Amino acid sequence: MNIQAPKGSFSYRAVRRLLGELGMIRVWEQLSSFYLWNAFPLDGKENRLFQVVGVPRSGTTLLCSMLNSHSKIICLSEPYHQWKYDGFVYTDEICELVHSNTWKRHPAILLKFLLRNVNDKLIGFKEIYYSKYNGHYSNHFFFKRNYQKGVVTIAIIRDPREVWKSLVLKHPEKRGRVTRRFVESWNDLVCWILENNIFWVRYEDLVDNPENELCKVCDFLGVDFEEDMFILKERKARGDLNALKGGNIIEGRNKEYKKVLSLREINYIEFKCDRFMKLTGYK
Repeated sequence: MNIQAPKGSFSYRAVRRLLGELGMIRVWEQLSSFYLWNAFPLDGKENRLFQVVGVPRSGTTLLCSMLNSHSKIICLSEPYHQWKYDGFVYTDEICELVHSNTWKRHPAILLKFLLRNVNDKLIGFKEIYYSKYNGHYSNHFFFKRNYQKGVVTIAIIRDPREVWKSLVLKHPEKRGRVTRRFVESWNDLVCWILENNIFWVRYEDLVDNPENELCKVCDFLGVDFEEDMFILKERKARGDLNALKGGNIIEGRNKEYKKVLSLREINYIEFKCDRFMKLTGYK
């Protein structure tokens, strides 16, 4: 039996359909992005709210799922992006709180709802970081504004050569041509992290020595480390499918970029990202 996928709110679908039929899909992209990242701004008045941020393929979903396995933490995986593309956010894991398997209102309203109604847990989310070079996907200002408003921020960084390798394996059409927006986004994120002394972890350290890194993250958040953080829960959400399917942590495949990338790709990334690679311990 086929299970029908949930649908977004009627008004959301109606506006998207109308603009699409009028050939104004670019208008929809711009308007929906502006509304997504600017409506209902967050603040850090309650220090229980936190955000996890990183570029695509850098381990954000893994870290988010680890945190979500903690008994004192709720960490949603890409609620903003899911709402933008699907018109709803999966809420199976917090169904007893919202009384539904999906949330169709703006994701910021969901986060504020959880802060009001869950007093004994930290409330967080993870989203992917896109710089100004990513067009209508750009959302760097969202994280920076949240940080300035006092939202607790955790960043995760991965070797840009490994990030590009992972992108190429997922999207073979990207092979052989490293984009400017890729290196600029990686540099932009790391620059922001270092200039503002934002708490960050390296993906490589997280998969090689997870207990040590998770203890640091838990200490930063003010909770005790729990062994259950090693056992990821299966989740319905946007993000990396391997991290969302649950189970035990699988050791990451690092130092494999030379097997996948051309020398030209490697040299270009190292040239463009040299300064921030050195500052974050990548040789």
